[in-house]
Amino acid sequence: MFSNHSANHVTTEQTHLYSHRKPLSRPKGKLFRLCTKVGLTAGIVTGMILSTLSSVSPTYAANDDQAFTGSAPDRAVSAFSSGSSPESSVTSNTAQKLYYTQVEGGHYYTVALRSDGSVWKWGRNLLGELGISDTVRYRHTFSPVRIPQLSTVTAITTSGEGYSVAVQADGTVWQWGAGRAPSQVSGITNAKRVTAGPFTSAALLQDGTVQSWQTPPLKLPNTMNEDAEKKPTLHRISGLKNVVQTTLSGYDGYALKKDGSVWTWKEADKAGNPPSKAKPVKGLTNITFITSKGGPLMALDSKGRVWRMDVQGKRIPYHHELKVKTLDASSNYVLLVTTKGEVYSFGKTVTGKQGKIKQLSDITHVSAGYYHSLALSSDGNVWGWGGDKYQEAGAPATSPGGMVYIPVQAKLGTDIYVNGKLLQSIYPAVETSETLQLPIKTIALALGATFEVHTADGLISHYTLKYNDRIITIKPNELQYTVSNLNKLDPQEEQVIALHEPIGNYSGATTAPYDMLQGLGLNVIWDRSAARVTIDEVN
Repeated sequence: MFSNHSANHVTTEQTHLYSHRKPLSRPKGKLFRLCTKVGLTAGIVTGMILSTLSSVSPTYAANDDQAFTGSAPDRAVSAFSSGSSPESSVTSNTAQKLYYTQVEGGHYYTVALRSDGSVWKWGRNLLGELGISDTVRYRHTFSPVRIPQLSTVTAITTSGEGYSVAVQADGTVWQWGAGRAPSQVSGITNAKRVTAGPFTSAALLQDGTVQSWQTPPLKLPNTMNEDAEKKPTLHRISGLKNVVQTTLSGYDGYALKKDGSVWTWKEADKAGNPPSKAKPVKGLTNITFITSKGGPLMALDSKGRVWRMDVQGKRIPYHHELKVKTLDASSNYVLLVTTKGEVYSFGKTVTGKQGKIKQLSDITHVSAGYYHSLALSSDGNVWGWGGDKYQEAGAPATSPGGMVYIPVQAKLGTDIYVNGKLLQSIYPAVETSETLQLPIKTIALALGATFEVHTADGLISHYTLKYNDRIITIKPNELQYTVSNLNKLDPQEEQVIALHEPIGNYSGATTAPYDMLQGLGLNVIWDRSAARVTIDEVN
């Protein structure tokens, strides 16, 4: 589960490769007696921590009084509509359990909206798909990374090709990915929802009208792209009002109106040119949902029936044996969610299998990524299956060839707070089967500590972490570390403290178990239910 193959990384910190091993053989003599004494103490503390964690629900589900029906964006708004900011709610002593409210799949990556209005991504970052930095690239991550600068987000979308867009509670629109860090889309201040496409993107405004703009091209590292950086030209789609949803397929745009009618327009294939005036799609009435990502338009009517539009513009019944409440489609296959919360997949599916996904139930939302599929359950958990070469499904591949045939549950992104401040890291906190691993260089920088890598004969011999009057020394592969006090005038024996996992490497970052930081005299708490770890000075 915990990856350390540096050959897969494009931009990495250099570190020694290790493999997990069994606990160290029993040492002899005075050191062993000291290790035993310290180990027993650490064991008691660890036992208390594990006892506390075991009492926490691992599902991150919403409380009963928080649950309600509605769209994913509506659920997201409710999480922080009481007037407090997401950050203040997360750091309070009575923080609500966090959960996902929306999830979207792209080519080799996933983007998800959390109930506190934060946005998280996992999967491939070779082309800057994650949007965490405009220069850093790495191969994969199943551990969610928080997108910087975004808060109070109410809706998300992705083009599938790395470009993502979000709406914040204040109506502003933000874009990121495809090689760029988050930035505001100028000129839009009253958006409700957004749809990102490979050529153009569209914002549904609060007054029921629609504006579109050209999707910026991929931005390569350390390059300036004038088209990507300039202010976008916004076009209001003529003929559209009272719109409740939009979808895009190539240069074709579609809008669902409040009266259940569907309208279409054509985007210009040249930058700066305006789109065509919208006109109604014949044969579609009483429609409640539409989708068309890269393929033909599909529509869901008020009776739970799905219709597919053919190339002649004629509606074709699509699996009317199922009563459907929502769906999503890519250019290759379709995901249907029935009123019972069951999921069906048809077409050139991501696993090659047709029909019901037996392992899923109580599903409220699905996303048809190009190579992987995603589902959101009513308790706020994300499930992924299909192609998982870059861990875009949300966990390491469970089958040969980088595949996940049985849906796996994605992790909830973990926030890191250092002395009360949210730490924004381009590398994630990684929850393993044994512990929580933290990007130690980023942590050290935030603390004002010094982390050093020591080498001998071209290999890493050990690491040191200095903070105030303490220094931690740890060797690669070791399941223990030593703590020394730099201000002691009289030489004393070093403390040796056991760990569940050794120091490691994940997606190019050197990582260390969170509890190792306790050796610096810090108060370190991992609250799994609240999806956060806090690192504070001891008063």
